[in-house]
Amino acid sequence: MSQSENPVNRKADFYVPSTEEDRKRLRDNRATLWPKMLFCIALVLAIIFACAWVFGWMPTLVGLAALGVAGICLLVSYGSMHAMTKEEERAAIENLPGCDIFEPEDVRITGGKSYDFDCSPADIFPYFKQFNLIKSGYYSFDWLERFFGFHIVNDYTIRPEWQHVEPGDWVYYHQNGAGTGVVDIKENEYITTYSDTRYKPTQEMAIAWAPKWMKGFAWTWNFVFSPTNNGEGTHFITYLQAWWPEETSKATIVRLMIEWGLPSNFMMNGMAHTVKKLAERDARARRAGKPLPGYRGRK
Repeated sequence: MSQSENPVNRKADFYVPSTEEDRKRLRDNRATLWPKMLFCIALVLAIIFACAWVFGWMPTLVGLAALGVAGICLLVSYGSMHAMTKEEERAAIENLPGCDIFEPEDVRITGGKSYDFDCSPADIFPYFKQFNLIKSGYYSFDWLERFFGFHIVNDYTIRPEWQHVEPGDWVYYHQNGAGTGVVDIKENEYITTYSDTRYKPTQEMAIAWAPKWMKGFAWTWNFVFSPTNNGEGTHFITYLQAWWPEETSKATIVRLMIEWGLPSNFMMNGMAHTVKKLAERDARARRAGKPLPGYRGRK
């Protein structure tokens, strides 16, 4: 299906070509480091120099190398959990909601994760409707996100004022406007989102994000909720597809995977773990006939 034939495009136009003004806004609104992070960096450097003063430089460097390797192993091992199966990856390419946002020849990579929850889609869907920097945050490691300059504070309550989502709304990941726009949403079934430097964002304050060392970038982040166990369980798939210019070097792609891919996988597992606890708690309360305050119930 071509982009012009895709029915979701009639709800919000994601394919208005970007202008030089859009590109200038992206250049002018790069993420900056928080003073808090700069303070933490200075503190870490002070600790390193103190260790070198006490133990000598060689033991200190060995210790730093060991900590670095342990950190990378933790990042990779935890981040690689819950990877989609080959069958799920094929479905993401062929028929899952959001698979037709890109033209097939534009898809450079498809990947994602899948989880099984002991709750209905109606229990978990409200949490994903309100995930956004300007709403509930991302249910992940917000202290770590703030350390790296993302002004994110998690809110674990389902709030009615955050439940209205429609195509064209922007899901902000960073206070500079970077994020993805909601392409389509179907209650308790799926949410599809998209950002592309080749086209204008769907909101004035939004920015189509790209790493500063890449000439262009586009990606989708999609969420699919399938009922299991006679509607009392949910098989949840979250996946992305990405595009970058054809002339992008392999070294740049590797850097993208390491610098952004690995941390994103780590944070996604943290998000899923938290939402699992919240939604399964709500499901237990609903089944007991004692829904929690703010719980919206089945649709």
